[in-house]
Amino acid sequence: MNEARCLDTFSLSQPRYGYRFSADAVALADFARAGPLETVLDLCSGCGVVPILMWQRCPFRNGLGVELDPELAMLARRNVKQFGLDGRIHIAQGDVKSLSTDDLRGLSPGLSSELFDVLTANPPYWPAEQGRLNPNLQKAVARHEMTLTRRDVLSSARRFLKPGCRFFLSHLDSRKSEILSGLERENLVVQRTQQVPKLLGRMLFEARLDA
Repeated sequence: MNEARCLDTFSLSQPRYGYRFSADAVALADFARAGPLETVLDLCSGCGVVPILMWQRCPFRNGLGVELDPELAMLARRNVKQFGLDGRIHIAQGDVKSLSTDDLRGLSPGLSSELFDVLTANPPYWPAEQGRLNPNLQKAVARHEMTLTRRDVLSSARRFLKPGCRFFLSHLDSRKSEILSGLERENLVVQRTQQVPKLLGRMLFEARLDA
């Protein structure tokens, strides 16, 4: 393991050779908004960078990060503990496709509801059949839709959000039309979109779950 500087304010443990977060995760954390009384669910949480950065900017009530990869989930727990947030941000290792709302409430003891006010996601962004798969499996799963697809992520947003609450997504600009049609299909109303500064081809989306 080694340490990686993030915004020159703190360091996060990451795999030496596996998947490491990049500017898109930092941009998502800056784009997303959560108030002090709100709960946050972060999908594809990696080493926990998005909820930790969001907390650094504006503390929220409590949060839960879900990560499929056991090593990344372990590092996320370490990072959360390092910053004294283990009572506020919980990390679950598991497949979001198979988790129910009751499961998530059990994984995050501070929740007053099984649904969340804010959901963030920086998911795999290339279709499984497109482009070259990275020989490192952890990197390949993080970048290509091998275990989690765009449809899975959008349906999870609908399943885990409170009506009227907000979903923040980082994805490819080239898949914007797919994202917009998928959001509409899941009753998620787009509020704003934004190009990721200094990261060509990435876009941020904010949507609200229609009540």
